[in-house]
Amino acid sequence: METEQDYASFSELAYLYWIKRATLEGSHLTPKARKRLYIKTALISLLIVWLLVAVFIALTPTKYESKWVVILPGVAAGSSLSLDSLGQASSSNSSPYMSSAIDPRENFKAISMSSLLMQTAAFYLKVPSNEIPKPKLKLPSQTGLMEFSINGASPEQAQKRGWAMYRSLQDILDDLRFDENSLRERGIQRSLKSYNARVKQTQKQLLDFQSERGLITLDQFKELAITIERLRHSKVTLSASLQGLNASYELYEKHLGINDSQAAILLKLNNDKLFQQLLEKHNTANTTYIENAGRLGRRHPTLVTLKAELDSIFDSMKQRFNTIIGFQDEKILMMLTVDDVDGRAVMMQEFITIASKRQATQSEVDSLIAQIDQWELRLQHSNDDAAKLADLQREHQLATTVLTSAMAKLDVGKSDIYSAYPMLQLFSPPSLAHSPNKLASILIIFGGLSASFMLLLGLSILWIRKPLLRKMLTKK
Repeated sequence: METEQDYASFSELAYLYWIKRATLEGSHLTPKARKRLYIKTALISLLIVWLLVAVFIALTPTKYESKWVVILPGVAAGSSLSLDSLGQASSSNSSPYMSSAIDPRENFKAISMSSLLMQTAAFYLKVPSNEIPKPKLKLPSQTGLMEFSINGASPEQAQKRGWAMYRSLQDILDDLRFDENSLRERGIQRSLKSYNARVKQTQKQLLDFQSERGLITLDQFKELAITIERLRHSKVTLSASLQGLNASYELYEKHLGINDSQAAILLKLNNDKLFQQLLEKHNTANTTYIENAGRLGRRHPTLVTLKAELDSIFDSMKQRFNTIIGFQDEKILMMLTVDDVDGRAVMMQEFITIASKRQATQSEVDSLIAQIDQWELRLQHSNDDAAKLADLQREHQLATTVLTSAMAKLDVGKSDIYSAYPMLQLFSPPSLAHSPNKLASILIIFGGLSASFMLLLGLSILWIRKPLLRKMLTKK
């Protein structure tokens, strides 16, 4: 067992020594022979490399490239709709580049490289989707450009593929816009149902309150206050007139010594012809009685006869007074027999007129006071109703505004189809190549040159390895 281990260790040492000797000393060829060996190795290796380059160039199919450019507009158009007394619905598209975190071109790039676009383009070209290569896309910074390119076996095929890719991209974007608009519309429609229910609810509450309270609009409440103010103004005016009439009434009453009722009775009796005849007889008989009473005794037959005649006439006057007026008032009868009614008839008539106006004005003032009290009581009871009506109207107006604005927003938003996916415009159509794409050949030749350089570099290092390695591995 120990013998086998010693043998293995000896073999490893021998192998390491051989590597060291081969590395430091190399072969035992002469410098001239060694030079010929290196030259042959280099030529054979270069020949193999360039034969492979020629084979790859020969086997690489000829490709033609079609290029096209699309541009993303900087700012989209916006729209606004203002609803008088209701609200405003607006739709405004800002620049798609306003967000520094998201570049919409990256979204379009992902769509352009998707399998869905390849399938759509294959449908346009009527070929299997695996036969169409994915387009190449460049996104120049600080611009809204998107540079596409695609290869084809012929210039026409490359151009057709370019058009198919462009149309497929626009179709997918149109589908996405339609889907996004439909989702948004369905969301708004769901909101409209709740808004409409709210409008109906507030409208029902408002109508029920109006029917119950009899208060249709706040203008009615304002009209109550205006009516009260007008009544108060009329009361002030009539009160001033009443004060003037009261002063005139008191003046006439003091001057005539009678009130308006008595003055009216006097005038009525003064206008009765039969009563005036009786009054005239009474005055004549009274004058004769007074003349005879001064010279005759009370029991004188003549004076007794005159007294009886005077009493008879006075009784007739009482009967006529009762017939005309409807009651007896000896005070007024005595005034008729003593005062000169005809001389004061005009003043009495004015007194009666003033009294009538005074009474009518007083009635109007009393009526206005009653009306003011009634309207103030109604106004006081309507305060809470007016506040409640204002709240209900405000709620209904708000619900109507929200509903109308949402409906307007829905209509306005239908024209805003580029909010989520901005518009793409064809800046440069797919080109028709005039010469094949030589990029593959250039890359193969570059690879051959790189391989040749690395080969020659390796042989050069092998050529100069002895002095370098000896210096590094020995103490010389």
